[in-house]
Amino acid sequence: MSQQLSSKPFYDEPIEGKQIPLALARDCYAVFACRHKFCREVCPVYIEDRDESHSSYGYHTALLGISEGLGDIAEMHETITNCLECGACETRCPNTIFAGDFYGTSTTTVNLIRKVRRDLVASGTNFAGYDEVLAQVDKYLGYFDGPIEDLTRWADGLDLPFTGETIMFVDYFNAFETTDVPRNAAKILKAAGVDFGILALPGATLGELLDVNLDKFVEMGKYNVEVLTKAGAKRVVIINPHDYVYFTREYTQYIGELPFEVVYITDLLDELVKEGKLDYSGGTGADTKVTYHDPCTLNKMCGVNASPRALISALPGVEFIDVSPVTQWSYCCGKGSASFKVLHPDKAYKIGTTRLEAAADLGVDQLVLACPHCKDQFTDVQARSGVPVEPVHVLSLIATAMGLD
Repeated sequence: MSQQLSSKPFYDEPIEGKQIPLALARDCYAVFACRHKFCREVCPVYIEDRDESHSSYGYHTALLGISEGLGDIAEMHETITNCLECGACETRCPNTIFAGDFYGTSTTTVNLIRKVRRDLVASGTNFAGYDEVLAQVDKYLGYFDGPIEDLTRWADGLDLPFTGETIMFVDYFNAFETTDVPRNAAKILKAAGVDFGILALPGATLGELLDVNLDKFVEMGKYNVEVLTKAGAKRVVIINPHDYVYFTREYTQYIGELPFEVVYITDLLDELVKEGKLDYSGGTGADTKVTYHDPCTLNKMCGVNASPRALISALPGVEFIDVSPVTQWSYCCGKGSASFKVLHPDKAYKIGTTRLEAAADLGVDQLVLACPHCKDQFTDVQARSGVPVEPVHVLSLIATAMGLD
């Protein structure tokens, strides 16, 4: 289940120059006054560059200083891009652990980062590299206006309907850049006897849009909820952890309660394994030693970490060496939830290499993933670094074990 942190309506008030909403300044003081700085030690960026201004503590303290007249919001245009939006600091912050939703004082760094970036973009403040981020947003929004058949080309030959009580949501990243993920997911579900459909035209979902245009993100979110409802969805299966966060945390915050159940693909497949509906008798055993990488969006933001491990443990021929999801709060593939890799490619590479080397230290052959963005990033990092660990998506392992690939 998603762990919904406190919604903070004062984040909707714009920051202009030194004018920071009082409630936001108080929120920043709650982090500044902590002094423990636990948030730094689990921040993958801080672990690499040891720059406190690139941590949750640093961001909140800078805003507090600005509210006291010690600077201007525009001065944060370089430091504010150094956040992966991974959620580690939120998970580790004593404000979240000991207060959280009960007192309404939980730390919501990811939302704060997005708010400040949007305010800076709206004010015309120039970010180094942000033109490339805006171009990425335009490209994805262009998919929505493009030929509809392009969005479902990944499903050619699978004979999937555009209606159903269960709908598998496939975003543009999966539809165009990691087509093996939705194809494997669809083949596995079909083999398990699950009746499901897909959308002919999903709306755009991407973190970069949240960073620059909240209104457009909400517009796309409302569209997705509407078309899923019209398609008859009572259950929506998500195959991209970023989308799982959008549906369970962002849509519920900005749109309201959803009229359907949202389930991540590994949770659904874990249920099917327990029901004996995944047949491994006709496939081939992997005969390999693996460990699992927790995607930030699943583990830190949504608390989904048990089902991928259960799926890996059930695979024939696989020796699984686990690493605690709590230990992995300080890990990230390096791509981030939005624009980090575009703006800081060298840091993204170092963060990914650190994680891949940690897997290599366990003596494993493969690093198993449950996120297409992690697969994309680690594939790039492995090719550049030469670390002898193969990144592989858990759906690929399952499809092989079932003889579907």
